[in-house]
Amino acid sequence: MKVRSSRTVIAVLGLVVAACGGGEAGEPTTTEATTTTSLAATTTTEAVETTTTAAAGHTVIGADGVETEITDISRIVSLNGDITEIIFELGLGENVVGVDVTTTYPPEAAALNDSGQTVGFAQQLAPEGVLRFEPTLVIGDTQVAPPEAIDQLRAAGVPVVIIETQITLDGVETKILDVAEILGVTDEGQALADRVNGEIEAARARVADDASDPTVAFVYVRGPQVVFLFGAGMPTQAMIEGAGAIDAGAASGVAGPAPLTPEALVAAAPDVIVLPEAGLSALGGVEAFQALPGVAETPAVQSGSLLTYDEAFFFNLGPRVGQALDQFISDLYPDLAG
Repeated sequence: MKVRSSRTVIAVLGLVVAACGGGEAGEPTTTEATTTTSLAATTTTEAVETTTTAAAGHTVIGADGVETEITDISRIVSLNGDITEIIFELGLGENVVGVDVTTTYPPEAAALNDSGQTVGFAQQLAPEGVLRFEPTLVIGDTQVAPPEAIDQLRAAGVPVVIIETQITLDGVETKILDVAEILGVTDEGQALADRVNGEIEAARARVADDASDPTVAFVYVRGPQVVFLFGAGMPTQAMIEGAGAIDAGAASGVAGPAPLTPEALVAAAPDVIVLPEAGLSALGGVEAFQALPGVAETPAVQSGSLLTYDEAFFFNLGPRVGQALDQFISDLYPDLAG
């Protein structure tokens, strides 16, 4: 079964980077050892050697419908921070030679970014920035753009697998299993997915009987020119609703990221506002945020209910999502036991 593509582009991230200053793929080679599978299915060929190479003839069908044969995972380029985290959690971090700028965790992966082993921003991908790492495998999701860059990589003979973008808590398992299948480590992927699912469910259980339903707004800031209210269809909605709260942006009719206006804040009337730590710092801190038009009038600011988190921790929906949800619940409900 193919994994269908439904591109979910978080366009605001392109603005973040700005503020911070080919042909179609051919048919895969088929041999007796080739097994074609869809993502999130089990690949069975030969034993997987998890340190350098995947099983010979291991073929997957990505979210873009392209079949890709994977014979070597010794030099991986990851085009998304959440995918990078999954690769490291699966024990293959040493194989990663390049990442995109959204990779900030784990520290070993962040060090790749800091040392210049980055392809830049994957939603503005330049194939040259990927090819310089001589990758044997490139993994990204359906947010990667432009499509022509992926075509050029494939035309250069680089195996590129695109997985579906996931924006729900339930989709985290699919994401993990997809990456594990690509890398030929399905057992390890299932174990990781089971662990993460257990952490998500344990966090959800803490608020299962709570009826307070606080209204929470996620406001994305990255300096005075980049201030957005996140709404429906954003991964932050999954976190807010997973914590038993109401997404203020979604509830007030905001879809995706919308420029923050006093009118939008009045309509949202959040009891709590969540902000990214680095973005708030770039803006100038809490006082600078409160000085934005309309912010001081919100119930959240009037009660001093502002929460800040590392972006990748809060809304990457990666292997740490259950831990992030649990921390968010503890902060959102300070009187909640457990």
